Amino acid sequence: MTTVGEQVVRFASDLRWEHVPGVVRRRVALLLLDHAAVVEAGRVAPAARIAADHASEAHGGDAATALLDGRLLSVPGAAWANGVLANVLDYDDGHRLTKGHPGAMIIPSALAVAESVRASPTAFFEAVLVGYEVAIRVGIALHAREQQYHASAAWGSVGVAVAAARLLGLDAQQITHAVGIAEYHAPIALMPRAVADPAMTKDTCGWGGLIGTTSALLAARGFTGLGSAFLESAEELALGERWEVDEIYLKPYPCCRWSQPAIDAALRLRVDPHAIEEVTVRTFAACDLLSTRTPSNTEEMQYSLVWPVATALARGRFGIEEVLDGFADPGSARIAATVRIVVDPALTDRFPARRVTEVTVHLSDGSSETSGEVEADGEPGSVGWNDVVNRKADRFLGARHEADLPGTLAGCTRGQLVAFLASCGQLVGGR
Repeated sequence: MTTVGEQVVRFASDLRWEHVPGVVRRRVALLLLDHAAVVEAGRVAPAARIAADHASEAHGGDAATALLDGRLLSVPGAAWANGVLANVLDYDDGHRLTKGHPGAMIIPSALAVAESVRASPTAFFEAVLVGYEVAIRVGIALHAREQQYHASAAWGSVGVAVAAARLLGLDAQQITHAVGIAEYHAPIALMPRAVADPAMTKDTCGWGGLIGTTSALLAARGFTGLGSAFLESAEELALGERWEVDEIYLKPYPCCRWSQPAIDAALRLRVDPHAIEEVTVRTFAACDLLSTRTPSNTEEMQYSLVWPVATALARGRFGIEEVLDGFADPGSARIAATVRIVVDPALTDRFPARRVTEVTVHLSDGSSETSGEVEADGEPGSVGWNDVVNRKADRFLGARHEADLPGTLAGCTRGQLVAFLASCGQLVGGR
């Protein structure tokens, strides 16, 4: 058996878009469309502006574009700012077994490098696919050998480094060093702290882009890295045979994935919110980690279970408006005070491969309504997977679905880059 390092180098160097199965190409196209919609939706969030302003001051340059407002940045600066933007509403794609967000790291980073080297759209697609496939495998391996639950940059940095290395044309030794640099410097970010005590630190997606792109750029200059625990193992990865992008989930709601089955369940219950006296949420143990405080900002709303459920019941919806300021709604506050969380060991045993929740409302007339067990829309393999991204794209992108595509990614404006991401289906047979 070849080492993981040999498999990764071969895959990163040899992948050709025309040899990728059509169903995988279509999946990448829809992930890029979803990313474009999420980026547009996130521009209103406070942390997105803070990140772009910081990147402009600390990581300024002229190589890549901030998707918030079009200012020019260095490659790591754009990877950082656009990674924060992509994850700022927790609306971006995810992977169940890594319990994290590959797209918000891989796509902004590959876009920044592709812009800087004047890469073709095809070269960009290849790098994105390489980054997803490597990052997810790193994340699965990390969580298999570590008891603690690490945030996305702990493993995504490595996938970013490999994607960037491909676009930069690094050789086998340089790719190995890029991975070693990224793995060593990747943050030990303990995600349970972030979900219990939410802040703008979120899932570290901006850091995954910053560290991964910097690692590849350093390796290109001859900077060396330590040996990689991931690359030195002997596991068979089935790169190019088993496609992890097929296991990506999409989010219909802008908040933590763990609370989304409960939101779907709540929205199935067509009850008069004024008649609700108590709400019981039967769910898996990870949900018990989510913040229980009354939210005062969007981050606290995103990492809550009680408040999104209460808001969905009070307003009959949970979207951008609710996650940005729904915490001020008195109807939601009244219902939130009645919510009781019950951890079910049977549902916990199914996590993280399945995230299932049931919501029951007890009404003032003594009756009750129960949703039954619900899994959120957008799970891989679900009938409605495509519908989730298309609804988001229709709302946030409009006519840019059909924008003209550039020959290379250099010199594009912010709007043109977002339109490019939204229109990639024209090239790869997606939408």
